[in-house]
Amino acid sequence: MFILSCLFLQISDATQITGGSGGPKTPQTPGPSSADKKKADKERKIGHRRVDEEGQVTYKKIQTTQIMGSIQLGIGHSVGSLASKPERDLLMKDFMELETVFFPKEGSNTTPAHHYSDFKFKTYAPTAFRYFRDLFGIQPDDYLLSLCSEPLRELSNPGASGSVFYLTHDDNFIIKTVQYKEAEFLLKLLPGYFMVMK
Repeated sequence: MFILSCLFLQISDATQITGGSGGPKTPQTPGPSSADKKKADKERKIGHRRVDEEGQVTYKKIQTTQIMGSIQLGIGHSVGSLASKPERDLLMKDFMELETVFFPKEGSNTTPAHHYSDFKFKTYAPTAFRYFRDLFGIQPDDYLLSLCSEPLRELSNPGASGSVFYLTHDDNFIIKTVQYKEAEFLLKLLPGYFMVMK
């Protein structure tokens, strides 16, 4: 298994939760006990992944379809923008590089308009990961075609951590959501990985 990109997606949540109207309260009918509710919630929740009654899957309370589409837009932008940068030898600073791009819903001079909530897309060590993709013979056009040309498929059987897995239409790449600490750990391994692969 090879790690070919590392990214972070932060989706702005425009939904506001408001309080009640302050009017008279109606008596509530007794429902299931709190133990029964906790058990039911636990059955539908694994880590940060939840499945509601209609079968909609969310990760950290964001629909996975939005996560999937946002990832595809972000990867397309990140890999596409690398094409204009000349290839060169890797430097230690390349492993600490971080690019952040804001994707407003209405689009901007550098990002396309989209039908998702506004989001911020961070690409970690883009130059280093370009080097690794080149090392394994993965051409940027093929990478983008595989990841961004068609919707990703969500794997319905999540890992024990509750991570969400996406598979490209051609089965060439898997995208896995990870917790921040896990991503941090993987990024610390990059310079050593580079030395071994060199």
